[in-house]
Amino acid sequence: MKYIIANWKMNMNFEDLTKWVAGFSELQACVTPAVEVILAPSFVHIPAIFELSQKTSLKLSSQDVSFEEKGAHTGETGAFQLKAFCKYAIIGHSERKEDQKTVIKKRNACLKEGITPIICFVNPRGLKDLYSENCIFVWEDSKNISKNGVYNVKSTLEIEKTVGEIRKKLPSTSTLIYGGSVNETNIGELSKIEKLDGVLVGNASLDPKTFADIISAYSKKFE
Repeated sequence: MKYIIANWKMNMNFEDLTKWVAGFSELQACVTPAVEVILAPSFVHIPAIFELSQKTSLKLSSQDVSFEEKGAHTGETGAFQLKAFCKYAIIGHSERKEDQKTVIKKRNACLKEGITPIICFVNPRGLKDLYSENCIFVWEDSKNISKNGVYNVKSTLEIEKTVGEIRKKLPSTSTLIYGGSVNETNIGELSKIEKLDGVLVGNASLDPKTFADIISAYSKKFE
């Protein structure tokens, strides 16, 4: 299975999201069985997006999760609460600046509730401790992360070389995807990297037409 994940971060209000889903619904022919498309809205919008996406093949992820099981943890959202809506949960994203111990506890909380953790990392040195079966791993390429909608340009060969080095640190059956200025311009080249299983898309996923173009370009290789 290949994966394309839209991390919407703290963007779009409910009206924007409703328009996004409506716009994408008209374009969802781009989604093929070989590629799982995952949306990661803010916590507050997860139930609504869950309902709006019921007639599509889209899956949902949270952008974070608490490592606490339940109880007096004001402002936190637990895996046991998310599992009714989300098949996945992003954890360890670089913007959250969490230590590895916290990420591991969140990973374990997800796995206990049957949620697939999408584990982000910048430095692959800690992968041995982060690894567990039934997880998706996202290399956040710190040298290639877009800022304020401005994309960096990085050689695909350079990305491919580092992906190969990361692969040596993971079991051959692991799922590894790439996050770093993914957009409609570079997705074709990224899809050619054999050792990648997908991409994490940030800013470029905020427009449904652009996101559909990314899915179409990526999926061509796997039809």
